Amino acid sequence: MIGSGGFGRVYEGMRKLDGKKVAIKQISKTDNNRYLAIPGHPEPLVTEVALLLMMRQEPRSPHVIQLYEWFEHPRKFTLVMEYPEPCESLLDLMHRSFELDEPTAQVIMRQAVLAVQHCIEHGVFHNDIHPGNFLINKNTLELKLIDFGCGQLLSSDGYESRVYFGLRTYYPPEVFTDRRFHAVPTNAWALGVLLYEMTNACPPFVSRKELTRGNVIFVNPNLSKGNHKLAVLGGGLELVT
Repeated sequence: MIGSGGFGRVYEGMRKLDGKKVAIKQISKTDNNRYLAIPGHPEPLVTEVALLLMMRQEPRSPHVIQLYEWFEHPRKFTLVMEYPEPCESLLDLMHRSFELDEPTAQVIMRQAVLAVQHCIEHGVFHNDIHPGNFLINKNTLELKLIDFGCGQLLSSDGYESRVYFGLRTYYPPEVFTDRRFHAVPTNAWALGVLLYEMTNACPPFVSRKELTRGNVIFVNPNLSKGNHKLAVLGGGLELVT
């Protein structure tokens, strides 16, 4: 076993056909499982399977984990997925490194933006962007987005704020101030929080009041004064200078 949580457990495995190392994720069947209807499948599929199948459509991204196959059992689902190595979670890297230097943060951030943009282009709203949901290669810093269990199908109508699924410290302010939130602004917000945490070794907000005010104080005195921004343009994300 290489990981566990509320979703179930993840095991290291080997594909007999070619000896390829894989990650085998088991999701228990409960009343809380969510299902999505996607094109090409007559019956709704459990959310993570449905979204990963959508992400498997060409073109694929090197920054999103790939689903090889899946199985449904009486009491659980089994997902056989790509297992990049040597890797660790971005969260573990941040804990070990305290605050990341800017060149490293730039390499990671660019890939995170590309991963999220790829999801949007495939009609997928990940809805749970945070360091624990990225795997990073220890040698090359190659990043992969994982865990689509909180995801949704992309909707121009947005989503009800009362049923937001993501990590609380990454909530966008409109979850507290508006009845609905939308995928692209939510992703842009989460990526901003991610960048802040990577370079400051702490979250940008510690209370709901601070979050809704949106006043950011950078605690790392060594940060440069660059003018790079993450913009929401034409329904997508783009790094601009």
